[in-house]
Amino acid sequence: MDERSQDKCSATVNGGSWLDPAPTNRSKTPYQKWQPDGCILRPYGMERVTQCLGTVGEQENVFIGDSTTRQLFWAVARSLNRKRAAQENSKASKHADITFTEGKTSIDFVWDPLLNGSRTSQYIQDARNRASDPDGHKKSGFMVFGVGLWFTLEDRSVEMFKDAVDRITDQLPPPNRHSRGEHRPLILPIQLPYYEKLDKHHREAMSAEKLNAMNDYLQEISFNHDIDIAGSFLSMVMDLPSTYYESTGRHVLSQVADRQAELFFNMRCNNGVQSYPFEGTCCLHYKRSWMQFMIIVAGSALLLAVALFDFQSLLGITSSGTSQNVEKHVDILRPLLVLWAALLYSYTADRTHFFNKLSKLYNTQDFTIFCIGIVISGLATIRRSGARITLPPKSPLDKSHVSTDQPVLSRDQTDEWKGWMQLLILAYHYTGASKILGIYKIIRLLVGSYLFMSGYGHAAYFYQKNDYSMKRVVGVLVRLNLLSCALPWTMQTDYLFYYFAPLISYWYLIIYGTMRVKSGWNKHMPLFLLKIILAAATTTAIHTQKWIFEPFCIIANKVFGAKWEAKEWLFRVSLDQYIVYVGMVVSVLYIRMTKGSSTPTPLNSNISTRMHTRFNQLVSPEIRERLSSPQVRQIAMLLSQFAMLVASVVALMVYWGIAGTKNTKTRSNQFHPYISPLPILAFAYLRNQNQFLRNHYSAFFAWIGKISLETFVLQYHIWLAADTKGLLSTGLFGNGGMAVGFSGTRMIGDGMGAARWADCVVLGAVFVFVSWKVAGATGVVTGAVVKAFYP
Repeated sequence: MDERSQDKCSATVNGGSWLDPAPTNRSKTPYQKWQPDGCILRPYGMERVTQCLGTVGEQENVFIGDSTTRQLFWAVARSLNRKRAAQENSKASKHADITFTEGKTSIDFVWDPLLNGSRTSQYIQDARNRASDPDGHKKSGFMVFGVGLWFTLEDRSVEMFKDAVDRITDQLPPPNRHSRGEHRPLILPIQLPYYEKLDKHHREAMSAEKLNAMNDYLQEISFNHDIDIAGSFLSMVMDLPSTYYESTGRHVLSQVADRQAELFFNMRCNNGVQSYPFEGTCCLHYKRSWMQFMIIVAGSALLLAVALFDFQSLLGITSSGTSQNVEKHVDILRPLLVLWAALLYSYTADRTHFFNKLSKLYNTQDFTIFCIGIVISGLATIRRSGARITLPPKSPLDKSHVSTDQPVLSRDQTDEWKGWMQLLILAYHYTGASKILGIYKIIRLLVGSYLFMSGYGHAAYFYQKNDYSMKRVVGVLVRLNLLSCALPWTMQTDYLFYYFAPLISYWYLIIYGTMRVKSGWNKHMPLFLLKIILAAATTTAIHTQKWIFEPFCIIANKVFGAKWEAKEWLFRVSLDQYIVYVGMVVSVLYIRMTKGSSTPTPLNSNISTRMHTRFNQLVSPEIRERLSSPQVRQIAMLLSQFAMLVASVVALMVYWGIAGTKNTKTRSNQFHPYISPLPILAFAYLRNQNQFLRNHYSAFFAWIGKISLETFVLQYHIWLAADTKGLLSTGLFGNGGMAVGFSGTRMIGDGMGAARWADCVVLGAVFVFVSWKVAGATGVVTGAVVKAFYP
């Protein structure tokens, strides 16, 4: 295999497709996303371009050729300083040499459409001298050649073009086959003009037959001399309509030229090795570490041990006593083997070029299709909750205590809530919807809902069980963090990258501390509310002090090698710093309302009925007698239901009224902690508004909810790619460009092509299966860890 095909350099140089071409995309600014075959382009801003091009006197960068090469030159200049490049371009002579300098960086253009100028020969000779003396003062810079159209004019011919190219390639220094950077010269193909915009003379002279013959010869040169021909530049405009060209019919639009410059930087500036976080995967050699090697070795040993035991058991070699003793250890090794396999798959998917990586491009239609699919899958799997709740019977013969009514926010319901939220988050990440502010606000609410349920569930456990043992704490923290701690070692990322697990863990410890300190206050509502207020005030104050967290971040970095920035962490925990306390208060209030008396509260009534029953328990007999008539009770019940319904709708309207005025993410994040409880509480009430809603749930959503932690973490590497910057692809269904489907025609409107949808379905199924297996394995390993420390 070609050495350079292993890092996707050949794919970057030779092909690709547009994700947003004008004929099939409603975007007002098309040609912003070019998709090479199987890799993601790294974005290049001015700082990176300056670093790549070097400084004056240190590195020479030259573009030699005709007006098409000059257009690439100006696109590179715009990457350094867009405004000044436009000004100088408007004043520059068309048929003259040009130098553009920005700070300490300089690039040259040599006007030589026939490749016979003295400056061209001098640049080539300088390149040969630098190649023969690699330790010299100057580094080898970039050399880009691009000619062709002038050889079709006057009495020139294709043969003269071949002679000129041969003369240049013979003079160039020998190429380094293992180099992906400045040591490799680049030759631009001849772009076929848009013939309808040419006059008759040029249309006949620049015939497609001549230009195709020239490009065919360049391909021969590439094969024989191992010189890169930027075939992807030709792919950008081949067989495409006039919108790709300026009025001359010979030059591409400036935004297309800008993408050519970005492609050029990826071909020549990625230098083979990058590190986390990966913003691009083209021309990239993934860096290996000793820890990754040790994980592979340890996993292989696990696999061998389990396989050996299974083989011996199959043949009946071991005795029954020995077999039972070994089986206990193998029962732990099996889930560890599952975790290892998941880590190995993550590594293969996102730290090698075995799978393709594709760029994201948001399209409303794609996100809508995802949402419709989510809704259909949820509605198609609606089931009745099967759990039965019992209350103390009034007599041994009394059967009225048996009820199939579910409590508010039952386990089925919270799993369902987590499930559909997780599916929406997956769709959000897959389609690149983070750029859409309205969708971003919804996703922020979903994260807040997770934290609300965390506060609700853990507070209920501590309130009812009064279990503050370290056994419980260790079990919860290991369950939450096992996968998120293993992945950073394997993928060479950091713990905070998988922010949801540390976020939930942090708030769990806050909940534990709040409920544990002065736990006797939990049974007295005024004192409990005082604790909540004090805890919220304390955490709010702490979240404004970066210095408090910096020592922990330093320790995590030095001891565990975990890159943990205090600023980023404070941003994460401050976004939803009150919703956890809201969940805790709601949980305790609900428990007290339903079980705060020796008189059992009927659970087959709706929320309003429970409130009414609790009211009867609190008021005096005289008042209760006055209000005991059926008519009064019925009216009061209807009014309370209506009031709660109106309050929920108003809460939703108030939230969107406030959130809708925040037109930036920064402004939205500032108000989010204070207004997010409104829609979350409204949804919780509406979801439990009556018995039918409480007692039915979506089985599919609930199943996804049970593995939501694993899907959230594993999506980063086995469904998304390049550390969430792109999408994983098998490469079996095509390049994945949105412009075309299997046959080269549009398959689904202006959204993702059939290739991407096929990858989405296939890899999505594998992703969910792996998440499911990992969730089961994590539970077993967590149980073993807890048992080992607290037998």
